[in-house]
Amino acid sequence: MDPQQLRTFVAVARLASFSEAARELGYTQSAVSQQIAALEADLGTALLVRRPVGPTPAGQRLLEHAAPLLVRLEAARADVARLAGAAGPPRGGGAPTPAGGAGGGGGGGANGDDTTEK
Repeated sequence: MDPQQLRTFVAVARLASFSEAARELGYTQSAVSQQIAALEADLGTALLVRRPVGPTPAGQRLLEHAAPLLVRLEAARADVARLAGAAGPPRGGGAPTPAGGAGGGGGGGANGDDTTEK
């Protein structure tokens, strides 16, 4: 489950409108529809009734989980950013720990740290 798709789903359900959610999130209506369709495909069930727009029973259940999930994701992001800021800039070069060491942080995904947040 992609966090951005979850945020989009919450906005559509809260506003009861794909176009209003698109405006609020800064997306096109088509992009919002595609994100909802992808989330529904991922979960294997319809989450929204289209006319009038509102959550299905599965969508209502997902909404119950969505707010705490999104809060935890944001808290994790802020916590890691705070820790990274306290540790200083990342060091370049080789692996920070010997093979099999308990570093836990030198592996993949480091390039994603350069992206800007919405």
